[in-house]
Amino acid sequence: MAASNIKTRILVISDTHGKKPLETGSDETTNPPTQAYRYPLPKADIAIHCGDLTLGSNVEEFEATFSMIRALDAPLKLVIAGNHDLALDRAFWEDHALHGFQAKYLTGKKRELYMKRPDQVAAIIEAARQDGVRYLEEGTHEVELQNGARLRVYASPMTPEFGGWAFQYPYGQHDYDIPVGGIDIAITHGPPKKVMDECRSGDNAGCPQLFSAVAKARPKIHCFGHIHEAWGAELVTWRRPLDMPMNIHFNNAVDWRQSRVLHNLNRLVPGERDSKEEAEKKMERRRKMYEEKCAPLDISSSGPSPLRFGEQTLFLNAAIMDIHYHPTNVPWLVDVDLPVSGASK
Repeated sequence: MAASNIKTRILVISDTHGKKPLETGSDETTNPPTQAYRYPLPKADIAIHCGDLTLGSNVEEFEATFSMIRALDAPLKLVIAGNHDLALDRAFWEDHALHGFQAKYLTGKKRELYMKRPDQVAAIIEAARQDGVRYLEEGTHEVELQNGARLRVYASPMTPEFGGWAFQYPYGQHDYDIPVGGIDIAITHGPPKKVMDECRSGDNAGCPQLFSAVAKARPKIHCFGHIHEAWGAELVTWRRPLDMPMNIHFNNAVDWRQSRVLHNLNRLVPGERDSKEEAEKKMERRRKMYEEKCAPLDISSSGPSPLRFGEQTLFLNAAIMDIHYHPTNVPWLVDVDLPVSGASK
């Protein structure tokens, strides 16, 4: 009997903000390496970028980011926007030109060039298609993979309103229409409420509506970025649907006893209260990830901890930049089972 699933490798990054990986031969790649975000990034069947492709939405940043994504060793690269990618939110961009703080400075030739930028960026994205790059608008997408698998994703660049950026909405006023059942990966820029969304202020910046939608849909993987200091991976086990109330939130939807944190910065960065032995363990974990240029996870049926689809979701905060916009965080490399193309959906 033919297998119904295919083990598929996925590289996940986010929040690169126009920064390319370090080139081989750079002083930064000395032994031991000082960051994981270095060329060449690991080979995969799919590469995913969860938004904040740029810092200031400049054409040069888009060119740098898409040239990097095009060069990744993956037949398919899926990309969404983030709040920093202003030129990809055309309505925001045009309103900003007319009414934003820069409006009085945008006159004559400056305004003409400014208004052309979304088209310039669109041309960069279109040119990247020849190298397997697909820019995803908000919604559900289905793609056939080169390895014979089928992938269904839900994508959204939206985040709760904060600071007047692109792709934002008033808190609590966005509908994440994630289909229930059958979504393999949810790709959003922002995190769901209380899942790797804690800012250095201690506030949880995630969206409760996004959490509720993901809790109902239960994808295999939900990857995002946005909150740089909350990089990490959590394997969440859901409560049974019959036990979940109408008003879904983290405290009543998650089976705490069966869920676990796989990685976070606290496990990689020595703290003031750590013993010498514990600090050395953390530094060794980080050194190994830096050498491998990724944090590997295997949730496939042949891995050490197979994901129970429909009962569990692997959450990934894939932000590469830290809070100082240095690329110190680590890309994710995940093995997961995906259905064979043409198999019953």
